[in-house]
Amino acid sequence: MKNLPSILENYNIIKKIGSGSFGDVFKGLDKTTNQNVAIKVENTSKNPRLQYEFDLYKELESDNGIPKIEWFGTISKKNILIMEYLGPSLDDLFEFCNKQFSLKTVSMIALQLLDRIEFIHKHNIIHRDIKPDNFLIGTGKNKNKIYIIDLGLSKKFINTNNTHIEYKKNKSFIGSFRYSSIRNHKGIEQSRRDDIESIGYMLIYFLKGRLPWQGLKGSTKSKRSKNIFQTKRNTSLETLCADMPPQILTYMKYCRLLSFQQIPDYNYLKSLYISIFNNNQFDYDNLFDWRIVAKKKRNLIKNVKTTNKINTINSINNEETIKI
Repeated sequence: MKNLPSILENYNIIKKIGSGSFGDVFKGLDKTTNQNVAIKVENTSKNPRLQYEFDLYKELESDNGIPKIEWFGTISKKNILIMEYLGPSLDDLFEFCNKQFSLKTVSMIALQLLDRIEFIHKHNIIHRDIKPDNFLIGTGKNKNKIYIIDLGLSKKFINTNNTHIEYKKNKSFIGSFRYSSIRNHKGIEQSRRDDIESIGYMLIYFLKGRLPWQGLKGSTKSKRSKNIFQTKRNTSLETLCADMPPQILTYMKYCRLLSFQQIPDYNYLKSLYISIFNNNQFDYDNLFDWRIVAKKKRNLIKNVKTTNKINTINSINNEETIKI
């Protein structure tokens, strides 16, 4: 992060928090507002995508689970995007909870994810890289809000002439093997239905802790994709959704039956998870599992400190007794 003058003089770089084929991500501090920010840095000579991502963020800019953008520009042949700093990802939180989310937490996640993807789709954008890493919780007053990030692989599905993109085959795979739709593996052009299906796999993963095709290997990226696709295709939805509420099987069947240009019925999909709430008498109180686990860990630390303090006091008292 050296030799990046001008705008970056207004920020302190705290640490590197991520990297990928596009470049690096840093946690920074805005000296003016004293607020943390995320700084994405991309080398413009290597298939730059940050300008495209910035344009999509600006189009989607709102308070609806989309991170705010502070600045974008090019310095020393590097594209730099400075944006709102968010909390941990759903993947981080799943690990924090020992890879076990309750049905209530998964249902609350589902409703927010469907809201986010509906919002993006209404702006004629498909995400194409749905995975737990790309959903982050907010900070402070927004700690219960789930944000959607990383639009680098996203695409407009409505052309400039206001028509839907064409159905095509033999397309290159784009996205995450674990959560991608079956059609993506087949090389079929992605549309809204693929984002919806990927969300379904994510939610099942959160409930079961593992998907049947997880961990499959291959000597090449193409062979690994093929192995995952075969297992995905050969695993019936009934098997995949076994030991879960029937609404989840209904959700997955709906995803698989969507046609290429069809607009998903987001309200219907959300109603499936609302019925899970009603059937189990859950309260939509934003009390996610990670908040419960964090509180337990804080209490445990507090109790350990209290116990240590009592032991220290007892030791001192014993020593005083001995001295007397």
